[in-house]
Amino acid sequence: MVATPASSVVSASASSTKPGGGTFKGRKFKPSALASPSPNSKTGPNTEGKTPKAPLTTDSNKEAPSSQHKGRKHLNLAAVQLALAENEDGVETMKREVSEFQETELSAAHSELVNLRKVHDKLYLDADQADLTHKAVCEELSQLERLAGVGNKAAAAGSPMELVNKLNARLSDTQRKLKISTEQKLVFGHMIERLKGELLSLQKDDNKLKQKVAMQQHELTSSSLQKQQAEIELKQEEDKLEDLLERLEHKRGSHEQRISGIKQIIEERAELLHRQHERNKKKEEILTKADMGQDEEQKLKRMNVIRQLYTTILEKKMSDDEEHLSSLENTFHRLRNVTGLSNVEEVVEKFLTRTTKNAQLQATADELLKKIESLKVENKKSRRQLEETIQRTVGNAGNREVYQEVDLIDNAVGSAVKQCEDSKQRATKLSVTIGELRETVARFLSKIQNKIVPVPSVKNLGESIHLLDADLTEMMKAVAANLTMKDDDDITVESPQKGNDGNQSFSKMAGNNLGKIMYHKMMTTEPDQSPRNVRVHTKLNMVQLGKHAQITLLDPSFMNDNPPPSAQHFMPNSRLLHDVHDDEQATVVDRDTVKKLAKLVVTQDETEKRKAKKKKSENEEEW
Repeated sequence: MVATPASSVVSASASSTKPGGGTFKGRKFKPSALASPSPNSKTGPNTEGKTPKAPLTTDSNKEAPSSQHKGRKHLNLAAVQLALAENEDGVETMKREVSEFQETELSAAHSELVNLRKVHDKLYLDADQADLTHKAVCEELSQLERLAGVGNKAAAAGSPMELVNKLNARLSDTQRKLKISTEQKLVFGHMIERLKGELLSLQKDDNKLKQKVAMQQHELTSSSLQKQQAEIELKQEEDKLEDLLERLEHKRGSHEQRISGIKQIIEERAELLHRQHERNKKKEEILTKADMGQDEEQKLKRMNVIRQLYTTILEKKMSDDEEHLSSLENTFHRLRNVTGLSNVEEVVEKFLTRTTKNAQLQATADELLKKIESLKVENKKSRRQLEETIQRTVGNAGNREVYQEVDLIDNAVGSAVKQCEDSKQRATKLSVTIGELRETVARFLSKIQNKIVPVPSVKNLGESIHLLDADLTEMMKAVAANLTMKDDDDITVESPQKGNDGNQSFSKMAGNNLGKIMYHKMMTTEPDQSPRNVRVHTKLNMVQLGKHAQITLLDPSFMNDNPPPSAQHFMPNSRLLHDVHDDEQATVVDRDTVKKLAKLVVTQDETEKRKAKKKKSENEEEW
């Protein structure tokens, strides 16, 4: 909905009112001489009463609007565009000047609106008073008419004329007041138009405020979600921190236990070595002191047993230490998987920087809370503005211009929907024709190449058409060569001039008139009256025939002479150029077989056409 400015509405409508009391020219209301009675009015010579008060006028913007358009007589658009393209700074300054000019125009329009509102209020009061006086005058006039009808005989000779003069004076006064009231009515009409424009602008502002409220609500919900997510992340980080602290304490205790165990083992080993040294000394002393007749072998055995005992004890201790180390390594791996850090120093650093991380998260949470509070305040303000606009626009719900604009929008939407439906129908028709073209191209290629060709895609349709064109031209050339060879065998060469004519005919045949020449040759060919009647190469129809038709209708040597389609692409295209000797030795089929083959081909083509029609109808129903 586009709201027209109040000044333009007032000036346009006021300038078109001829019977009124004034016109608007250049944002200035100039009252005309409508207060004096017209010569056609039935009034007396003396016009009594006060002169009407002219509405207030503004002294601003007294220049004529034509002075603003003096420089637009000889305007070259190409030069203007070139200057704008070359001078970007000038364009920017022009934009600023235009914006400043628009601001000044808006301020002037606002001042005019204020003055017009004052005039509107004053004229509204004057119109009420004029209505009251008009009613009183009408009542007095009716009373005077009644008195004049009753007291005609009793009245004096000069009294009716005086009464008529008074009545004429009052009538002229009432006519003058009526003109003033009509002028005020026109002004009120202009004011109503202005108020309608303001109503449309207020409705636009209302819609903008609603959109702003919706955006603020969306931002509020997003900020609340961010706050909740931050709180969840903070809680998760705190849980991870507590878990890491517990694991670190456990690891520290295990390390201390391990160190104490290692120290104890070292002390025990030192004590064992010391004892062993002392025992060795004692043994040496005992050996020296003891009798030399004791058995040396028993002593050695004892020493070996003691040594083996010590070795077993030490091996057990080493295995326990290895298990302890493996358990420590497993705990370190689990800690690395949980924290995502492979270095012990990084884990310790993360543990030490947990306070700063918590402080950062708390700061972000505080910022989010402040933002939420500010958004709440803005939401309250926007809600208050929305309620005020709703209260102002409740009384003006049934606006005719709004309904007219809605009707225009509905008409535009209907035309757009109609265009959309037409384009959809055209698209469906095009898709159906493209599908039929794809199927026909595949069918022609399969018939020409003697092998099943899949239906090409829309992307490869152009390449398939070019391939079909090339194959058709090659086949037509081969047929033309066969026809020329047949003509050369039937007709003897009489002169070199005739040979040149034959070359010229062959060149023409290879030209644009190839189809006409072939049609003429086919129509002028004499029918074969021999018992063989027609010679048919069954290789060309093998794609259309089934195995049952091949067994029942064809010769057993068919497969030897005609390989399957999978092996036909290895054969050159020169196979179509048959020599006379090959034609004499080729497989010959009788008339009945040819008719049966033709019936089979025709029936298969009809079934394919039916399938295509059915598929086309199904596609149209789906669309």
